[in-house]
Amino acid sequence: MFRVQLTNFRCFAETPLLEVLPVTFLVGENSAGKTTFLAAVRQLLESFTRPSESPFNRDPYFLGGFDQIAHYRGGRPGRAKSFSLQLKLPMAGNRPAAWHSFTFVKGSPQPELVKYEFSTDVASAEIKLVEEKPSLTIKKGGTEVASIVSSDGMPPSQVLRKDLSFIRYVFDDIVYRQMRHSPDEPEQAKEVMEVFNHFRQSIRFLTRRTFASAPVRTQPLRTYTPSEVIASSEGSHVPLEMARQKSSLPQEWKGVHEKLANFGKNSGLFDDIDIRLLGKHDGDPFQVLVKTKGPPVNLVDVGYGVSQALPIIYQLEQQAREHDAFLLQQPEVHLHPRAQAELGSLIARLSARRKQNTLYMVETHSDYIIDRVRMEVAGGRLDHKQVTIIFFEKLEHEVRAQNIYISDKGEILNPPSTFRSFFLEEHSRLLGL
Repeated sequence: MFRVQLTNFRCFAETPLLEVLPVTFLVGENSAGKTTFLAAVRQLLESFTRPSESPFNRDPYFLGGFDQIAHYRGGRPGRAKSFSLQLKLPMAGNRPAAWHSFTFVKGSPQPELVKYEFSTDVASAEIKLVEEKPSLTIKKGGTEVASIVSSDGMPPSQVLRKDLSFIRYVFDDIVYRQMRHSPDEPEQAKEVMEVFNHFRQSIRFLTRRTFASAPVRTQPLRTYTPSEVIASSEGSHVPLEMARQKSSLPQEWKGVHEKLANFGKNSGLFDDIDIRLLGKHDGDPFQVLVKTKGPPVNLVDVGYGVSQALPIIYQLEQQAREHDAFLLQQPEVHLHPRAQAELGSLIARLSARRKQNTLYMVETHSDYIIDRVRMEVAGGRLDHKQVTIIFFEKLEHEVRAQNIYISDKGEILNPPSTFRSFFLEEHSRLLGL
C-alpha cells in the first residue's frame, strides 16, 4: 500500500521504512508510540486536502507544540532542531514509485513547515518556504533543470507554512502561471510539467478520506434531541445519524440495521438495536433501544460495551462509502473476548470486500482481534499479503518499530522475542511457573 518513515518525531529518533497494508495492527506497550504513529499517518494522508493551522492538534490527536513533538535525544544532543515525515508509494501501473517528505522546524510555538520534497526514480521537486516567497527546484538525474520563485499572487508565506495543503497550490501557481506560458524556456517547461504530472498522479492515490476514532467513545443518553450531524472521534454523532436514516432514508437504514443486528448476534452483545422516534416530525426526540433476551430496553440500561462498540461498528459498516481510511484506537475497550474477536472478523470481511482500496489501521492490545484475523487468513477469507503488524518496543530514549507479517496459514512470521514475552510471562504466573 505505502511505507512511512518518521525522523525525530516524538519518541521516534528514526524509524525504518514501515510498511502499511490494508489491514495494519499497531501493537506495543502503553506510551510506545502507537498513537503518535496514527497521528503521523493521518497527517500524511490528509496533507494535500485538509487545511489546518494546527495540523498536529486535531481531534483525537493532540501532540502539543514543537517542543513536545521534536524528539528529545537526551544528554548533550538535547531536542532535535527539526523533524520530518516521509511517505513512499510503490510503483503501480503507469504510476512511478514516489517519495513525499515534509520537514518542520520550530514556529511560534507550533511546528512550521519549511520544506517539501517529491521525488521519483528519475526526477525530484523541492519546495522551500524559508524565504518570503516559496521557491521550486526541479532536478533530473541529480542535475538542476529548473529553479523558480512563486509569483506575487501567493498568500503570505507565514500563513502557508502552517498548512500542508497549500503545496498543491504552490505547484499550480508555478507550473500554470509561470511555466506553461514560458515560450523562452520550452525544455525547462517540459521538465517541470513532467514532474508536476507525476506529482498529481501520486497524490490522487495518496489522498484519503480518513475517519479517526478516540479510544473511549461518548457516553450514551436516555433521550436524544436531533441536531446538526457533525462527525466526532467519540462517535457522539452516530445516534443522530441513525435517527436521520430511519426517518429520511428508510431503505438505507434497513440495510444498516440488518448489519448492526448481525454483528450484535455474532458477537453476543445484543440481538437487535433500533431507533424509537418519540414523535412524528424530524425534530422530535428519539431513543436508542437495545434488545438482548427480553423486550427492548434503553441503551443506557444495557452493558457499557454496547454503547462503546456502536460508534465503531456503525462507522465501519455505514461510512465505508464516505471514508477509505479508518484509524481506530483500542476498539476493544469494554468488549468481552467474543465481541473483540468478532470485530476482527468484521475488519477482515470489509477489507476483503474492498480489496486494497481501504486502510484499516488498528491500535490494539487485544490478542483476540489479531488472532481472529489470523483465522480469517488461514480460512482463505483474507489474503495474508494484505495484513501486517507493526510492533513498537520502548528503549531508553526512543522507540524501535518493525513490521511483522503473517503466513497464508495465519502464522506470525519471525516475531522478535519480546513480541510475546509479556503474554507468556503472565500465563506462566497464572500457572504458578
